[in-house]
Amino acid sequence: MLVDVALTGLVGWLLVVEPLLGRRASLRLGRALDRGEPDARTRFLLRWTWQGWTLVAVTLAIALGVAGWTPAQLGLAWPQAAAGLDAGFLLGMTASMVVGALVAAIGLRVVARRRGSARPTPTAAPTPVLRILPRTGRERLAFAALAVTAGVGEEIVWRGFGLAVLRGWLPHVGPVTYVLLLAVAFGWAHLYQGRVGVIVTALVGGVLAAIYLASNSLLVPMVLHVLLDLRALLIRLPPDDPATAATGSSTREVS
Repeated sequence: MLVDVALTGLVGWLLVVEPLLGRRASLRLGRALDRGEPDARTRFLLRWTWQGWTLVAVTLAIALGVAGWTPAQLGLAWPQAAAGLDAGFLLGMTASMVVGALVAAIGLRVVARRRGSARPTPTAAPTPVLRILPRTGRERLAFAALAVTAGVGEEIVWRGFGLAVLRGWLPHVGPVTYVLLLAVAFGWAHLYQGRVGVIVTALVGGVLAAIYLASNSLLVPMVLHVLLDLRALLIRLPPDDPATAATGSSTREVS
């Protein structure tokens, strides 16, 4: 009974509360930047970092302590032989991840260049993702810490715990169904990024889930996830422009 309550409660938190809290935090960051609050982005990044590790600790406590699962059931093991995924499917998913990452990076660069060269207009308003990306050296350090946290923590929570729950609740479905369900959940968790961000993160989440299923280990997905998030440090963005930020407030509220 206690196990069912704990697992259901954590799943409910992940699927309902986490996306809404993330969106609210993103909007609060936007308002703080609009007001020109010093170190607003750094505080935001550090807050998400410790909150991420807190969620990992709670997840491990429930999975290992309450449910009695083994670390291997959460993917905390060395990679093993493929676990039934078709090689062509995995290759296609990996290629999709690469293409999606390239498209996202190019899109961010284009928007960043527009911000640096064009006059502030509503059409050049910063997106929620751009507002999170670092500008200063201190922000870059904080973002790097968050990238490592997300790369390790989100794999444990969304892939490791998520797949273990699905296997317990839906034991008779195939690996492709698991991948699709995990992809949708991961995309929804990034509601704060807007519609495009949800789609892109769902795609990435699906690929990482496929790699996890193919290797029975979160090691490779963790490394890829960290590197994927750290790529944002390569994007050089101009300092925050209060005038442009102000025009973006209404846009973020409806994204």
